Amino acid sequence: MARVRRSAYRQPPTPKGLEAIEKGTLQWFDVEMYSNLNTEVLEEYLDAKNRTASFERSHFSWGKLLLVILLVGLPFTIISQYIALKIGLVTGGAFYVSYLVGMWRRWKPTQVNIASGSATATDRTVTGFVFTFPAIYLLAESSQYVMADGNPLIPPHLIESTNIVPLAIVASFFASLMGLMYFIIFRRLWQVEDPLPAPGFQAFVKLLDISNNLSEGSVKHAARSIKLVLYSFLAMFGFAFLRDFPMGSDKLPVLTRVMRGIGLGSWYSHGRIHMPYSMSTWTHISYEFTGIGFAIGWFLKFRVAFIVAAGSFVTWFFIVPMAYFLDVPIYVPILEKYGGSGYLSTHALPLPPSELSAYIPYPSPAFGAAAGIAKLIAIGAILGGGTTALLKMIPTFKTVLTDITKTTEGEKREWVPGKGWYEWPTQHIWIVAGTAFVLIFTAFWLFGGFPWLASLAFSALLVVLTFGLGAIAVKISGEVGTTPVSGTSFLTLLLLFGVFTLTNAAVPFGGGKSEIILMALVGTTVFGSAISLSSEIMWDFKAGLYAGTRPMHLIRGESVAILIGTPAAALAAAFFASRLASGDLELEAPQAHAFAVFVQILAGGKVMFSMFFLGIFIGVAVELLLGMGTAFGLGMYLPLQYTLMMITGGAAREIWERKYLARKARERNWSEREKTFRLLDSFMIMTGLYIGEAIIGTLLAIWLVLPFS
Repeated sequence: MARVRRSAYRQPPTPKGLEAIEKGTLQWFDVEMYSNLNTEVLEEYLDAKNRTASFERSHFSWGKLLLVILLVGLPFTIISQYIALKIGLVTGGAFYVSYLVGMWRRWKPTQVNIASGSATATDRTVTGFVFTFPAIYLLAESSQYVMADGNPLIPPHLIESTNIVPLAIVASFFASLMGLMYFIIFRRLWQVEDPLPAPGFQAFVKLLDISNNLSEGSVKHAARSIKLVLYSFLAMFGFAFLRDFPMGSDKLPVLTRVMRGIGLGSWYSHGRIHMPYSMSTWTHISYEFTGIGFAIGWFLKFRVAFIVAAGSFVTWFFIVPMAYFLDVPIYVPILEKYGGSGYLSTHALPLPPSELSAYIPYPSPAFGAAAGIAKLIAIGAILGGGTTALLKMIPTFKTVLTDITKTTEGEKREWVPGKGWYEWPTQHIWIVAGTAFVLIFTAFWLFGGFPWLASLAFSALLVVLTFGLGAIAVKISGEVGTTPVSGTSFLTLLLLFGVFTLTNAAVPFGGGKSEIILMALVGTTVFGSAISLSSEIMWDFKAGLYAGTRPMHLIRGESVAILIGTPAAALAAAFFASRLASGDLELEAPQAHAFAVFVQILAGGKVMFSMFFLGIFIGVAVELLLGMGTAFGLGMYLPLQYTLMMITGGAAREIWERKYLARKARERNWSEREKTFRLLDSFMIMTGLYIGEAIIGTLLAIWLVLPFS
């Protein structure tokens, strides 16, 4: 007798649902479909049904695909980069806007599913380029990261001579394509046989349901929602322009000039109300009026936003005051050039104007303690929380390998006789992996000038890591709704640095340790984008299963999206990263700074390891207690003004849903469909807020590099 498989996620089917499945009468978007989500019996039934019906139901349109990629996906490639560099989170605005466009144009649910997946895939190509790639420019061009001899860890000329931007484009495209191909296996395992819960996917399905039953009123509502995006965009754009854009001969934003005119210049700057720097000895309290922070808090909801903000509270109300009280010194490598140990007391801040003060621009003791101590602890917390999350998944990963090895040939069939390809052919996995291995090796060796042995090792590791760690990342995303890009990327950086150091003994790097670090960071960038794409398509496959979409159509659309989005993501990343490193853009870029500091540690700088390991302990503890160690560590890194606005957005949504949405739904007897529309309205307003602010930030970055600015 065969043993019955057990699952922590499989739900028992309802009697009516089971009866409809047995009779073959259950249809897409039926009430009983919603009652039996994640039951496995429903998923197997729909997958079998889709293997025949989807050839008529799923319609692929190149025109609609390219329309959404070019008009929604590509703009959000730039917008998402700016938001992620500012706040440390990659948002999902392309998803909401593409759904609204499809509903407005009365597209069928399968077409909306395909187009939205492609727009989001275009947007998600930025992940590695905002988390890791800017660290290269910080280590090469920022005075914050110069070493004891006053020189950068990565010589600026090395960036150009190794052609890292085109190399990153080629490698990221093929690695991301591998991520899609690998999911052919994972789809059958975790969405049909043993479905992962994918918390929140129900909203995707509900939106597809709405598009499936469009009436005249629904079309009007979709058009109304798009107008809400426009109105909130214009409002935020106007406010951000007055807040940020330099005007007049003094190059001051309008609001800054007004606040100085009424005598509040020391309490206000660039949209922030804050303590005067002269008073910021023990801590620094500030609150920024940012649409991005409010919108992200709204999307995260109160609990998650509070956990992120709690990290900031620990930094600014405990670590920073304690560091000043105990007079914990901060390490500044450039000090060794002028003699001494390289350590500086926070009590000596701010430094009087001098040649040295340009390298130590802290305006108060609190800022020095935050930058030199608290942020190092936060980086440890991000690493500790992310690594612990991965270690918790070791049993899951063992199950993944067991499931894959036990998958029978019958379960791998993608061809439906008389119909065609239902899924993308499995044999293409090995074709894409082999092609990626050869081309990436050739590109890094011949065009990048890196040693042949290191290039060979990198190509092999990329093929393996995209599958292995990608499987873990996808499983975590399907369980908790969050992809651990930061944690897996830190592990990838460690592994690549170690491997390249070993290969350097046999075939040396011409640029020494600097070139080893550069290649490891480029490799980590490529990996981050790959696993993000692998996780992203899981949600599209999940919704597509319930809508009747052919999986092959989803992979085809997202492959095109990667081809278009990757060059845009890389070029935008190089532009933003150079502005960030030069100080022209005031962006937090928490992950990029975290990777830059972590690389300094790997390179042997005199970083205070005690603070770093304390952070690891905090991240591990929070991950074990709450399951959100990485989010807490990110909050420890972010300035207080950002997280306070995020918690404001999360609290506002909590109050709105309880006091308005729930009450109105009861009073007016709204259906679930109407409640979904109202919630979607709020998402559109939030999307407009961060689009408006991100576009102003992008225009400001362009303005600052113009010769007449």
